[in-house]
Amino acid sequence: SHQRALYAHAIDLFRKRNTPDALTPFKNHLELLHYLRLICTDPRRHGIETFKPEPLAEYRDKAPKLHWLLETLAVIQLRADKAIIFCEFKAIQRLLKHYIEQVFGFSPDIVNGDTSAATKSVDSRQKRIKAFQTKTGFGVIILSPLAVGFGVNIQAANHVIHYTRPWNPAKEDQATDRAYRIGATKDVYVYYPIIHAEDFTTFEMKLHELLNRKRELADDMLNGTGDITPADFDLTEVIPTGEKALFPEIISLDDVLQMRPDYFEGLVAALWQNRGFNEVQRTPGSGDDGIDVVAIRRPQGELVQCKTSSVENAKLGWDAIKDVVAGAATYQRRHPDVCFKKVCITNQFFNNTAQRHAENNGVELYDQHQLAQLLQDYPVRLLNIERFLYTQWDQPGA
Repeated sequence: SHQRALYAHAIDLFRKRNTPDALTPFKNHLELLHYLRLICTDPRRHGIETFKPEPLAEYRDKAPKLHWLLETLAVIQLRADKAIIFCEFKAIQRLLKHYIEQVFGFSPDIVNGDTSAATKSVDSRQKRIKAFQTKTGFGVIILSPLAVGFGVNIQAANHVIHYTRPWNPAKEDQATDRAYRIGATKDVYVYYPIIHAEDFTTFEMKLHELLNRKRELADDMLNGTGDITPADFDLTEVIPTGEKALFPEIISLDDVLQMRPDYFEGLVAALWQNRGFNEVQRTPGSGDDGIDVVAIRRPQGELVQCKTSSVENAKLGWDAIKDVVAGAATYQRRHPDVCFKKVCITNQFFNNTAQRHAENNGVELYDQHQLAQLLQDYPVRLLNIERFLYTQWDQPGA
């Protein structure tokens, strides 16, 4: 039900994109389809999606694909076989690693674009794969299909799980072929877990149908086939109706710890607006001169630099202080009648060096403790954040 509500909410936002005062993160079909793809794999709210471990039982109930994966791996373990899990999203790779370790007591390796391809590296792709292959008994390795191409053979694994599906069937088949190699001694099993619903065609069901159709076409024509495109999807087939959101709209500290950086900036802008600043702007993503939020309550104002981290209890250095000090002069010239205070805020903490430089440069720091108090004193709804994310910088009043 949680996953379904997220899915319906995304569709509803997209439907309203051309209405007056619409606030939607989806500018086109492709962005919507990408988000529906994510929801099917890892049901989280848009923008509040950085992986932060939830209790296993709660997350298994919320995410049917993960529940299926853990049950399937348990069967593979009983057979003392090995499995490859293909997934291209790094946050979801980390999620799988966490829950597999929690259930099976070992930490599976991840091989993705961050893993060195140089054979001389102490932690290269080939060395990780070799360690996986030579270890006896049950094992799991998580691979990005984009980072493991020709020349990589994993004959020891005879279970191939496509946890996320690519847009091109040829790329998916190339990934599967990593296990189909001379030297394999067991039958190879290939799995395509698909999220489905009884009353509408989900994105993953539609993608599965399109991949099969493209694969058959390529076989018939003795030719390759390109990626699936948004035009291949009839969105009327992927829309559930009558669903209401099951998630709280008031932002909690736990939500903040899972926010993307752009959502965190929108949150800070909303907080400063709720504190009584009547002119609040979130600056553009580039060319902001080190300032993320400008808040004015004439003749006073505050220039805010926002820093997020998904690492629990991380202690950040003084980069934020350097940014806000360097950018202050630019905004002071733009608003000569305003006396600005410099501020840095994080969802984690600042280290001693940052605190010392902040004191020396007249910068006020807000860490997780002060942020929690702000959320309590000035409650923010998700809609308040989205108003700052989806209005244009150059719009009147933006």
